[in-house]
Amino acid sequence: MKFEIKSIIFILFFGLVVSTLKGQNIDPIIKGKFFRQNLAIRNFFISKSFNIYTCFNENQNYLFDKLMKQGYVNTFFDDFNYFDTKKWRIGQPWGSFIPNITHQYYGQNTVYTANGCLYLIGKHEPKAFKVADSVINIPYNVGLINSDISFKQKFGFFEIRCKMPNGAATWPAFWLTGATRWPPEIDIFENYGLKNGKKIHTQSTTVHWGKDNHSSRGFWSVGKKYAKSNDTLFHTYACEWTPDNIKFFTDGKLIRWIKLSKKMKYWLNEEMVIIINNGFHDKYLSYLPSNFENNALIVDWIRVYKKY
Repeated sequence: MKFEIKSIIFILFFGLVVSTLKGQNIDPIIKGKFFRQNLAIRNFFISKSFNIYTCFNENQNYLFDKLMKQGYVNTFFDDFNYFDTKKWRIGQPWGSFIPNITHQYYGQNTVYTANGCLYLIGKHEPKAFKVADSVINIPYNVGLINSDISFKQKFGFFEIRCKMPNGAATWPAFWLTGATRWPPEIDIFENYGLKNGKKIHTQSTTVHWGKDNHSSRGFWSVGKKYAKSNDTLFHTYACEWTPDNIKFFTDGKLIRWIKLSKKMKYWLNEEMVIIINNGFHDKYLSYLPSNFENNALIVDWIRVYKKY
């Protein structure tokens, strides 16, 4: 009987490995190390143990005490009691929208603070932009803030407490990106509403590295489904980024652990800035209700630590 149970567990786990590999875009150098780095047995049991919890339990004090014992000190924070223009740029430094993504732009009026929280709004507010000799109309206005004017850091612990927007087509994110180039990028969360908003409860953690628009570019990405309260309650999301690995935490609990390869270390060996944004996925805009007005990514606070 014990042998049969072990066999069933092995078959199920092997199926998980195969299905995950199919969804990965990994360059040839990384593929041979994929199982050890991304599907290590520790990640399997971390995920399964986290699934036991039917709701989230915040454990900020425990994490804070642990970080202090490990020699971490606070290097950046914002409680969003007001919007600090010395800390944050509204929008991206290179423009109001991404040239090949013309369904949303970064507005000024979709970023504000109230009741001790930051509100990053996503709303239908068409605006015309002149591009070369033509004019394009972009339908959705979204809030985004960038720390590039005040803060960048290589390695450390990055944490946010927030509540997700709800509904279809949503795409909020909390991420780090290179201060002088892209990639690298570490997505601590990207939560997608897709057709009906239910997928907003699945947290995607992703790491990008390599040359942009080049065959050497790769990424590692895993989605994790949680209790259905991401858009009704505040939760904490974090990553610990070191020279050797990246660990992802949700509500103080370790959920993913990726060991960095030599190539990944090369590309992630530089300072990064912090970006927090609301957003819409263009593929699912048709699923928004006809009376849709706006939604909001609501942020209570952000903390960053570094080991000295």
